[in-house]
Amino acid sequence: MRRRTRLHSVARWLGAPGSERLSGSVAVLSPHLDDAVLSLGAAIAASSGSDIAIVTVLAGDPDSDLPAGQWDAGAGFETAGEAARARRREDELACSDVGARPVWLSFADEQYPRDQGDGEIWAAVQEALGSAETVLLPGFPLMHQDHAWLLALAQREGLPGRRVGHYVEQPYAAAWAPGPPGGGWEPLAAALSHRLTKLRACRRYASQLPLLQRHGRILFPMLRYEAARGGEAVRWS
Repeated sequence: MRRRTRLHSVARWLGAPGSERLSGSVAVLSPHLDDAVLSLGAAIAASSGSDIAIVTVLAGDPDSDLPAGQWDAGAGFETAGEAARARRREDELACSDVGARPVWLSFADEQYPRDQGDGEIWAAVQEALGSAETVLLPGFPLMHQDHAWLLALAQREGLPGRRVGHYVEQPYAAAWAPGPPGGGWEPLAAALSHRLTKLRACRRYASQLPLLQRHGRILFPMLRYEAARGGEAVRWS
């Protein structure tokens, strides 16, 4: 039985029918400039004909002259602005690979002081969402405080009139989560070609991969994790 389930999951990961495809107008809320592609790149690539926006809330201020925070300094950047500019260029290439439209909000991540309150940030998020019918939020394992903050903000403010889903965050789930997610998660449709497109897009984040891989490779564990579960997973509210 377990072997049959595993084979069924791999077949879906390779593109067998049975999984929902992203369609219509979709916005993926991404805390940082890589989370959405790392987590949902294949499903986004498989959604040709749909309008997919990746709204990065904490994309940083490209004009900032603040000294680089600990993470950005580890990537070789000297200022917050330099990091934001370089990472946006990486994200632009990755979004082009998977066929998404990047939308960047210039708020700071946890490395830097955040002068704006949650209300101001959420107003900017709502404007960036535009007419999106479906909104996808980080949902598991929420190990990074920025991810947990964004989800809590969305839940507190609400997204009325939109279909809301939560996505499994990578590479956190594959590499560092203490256990599997609970029930209710469903794989999104994509084929092998879309998995390879995602892999190419993930490699665009050249400043980030060495930091993420300090304790071991992450891309292969991500592929293995998703193959065992039939693909990139979401849970609909």
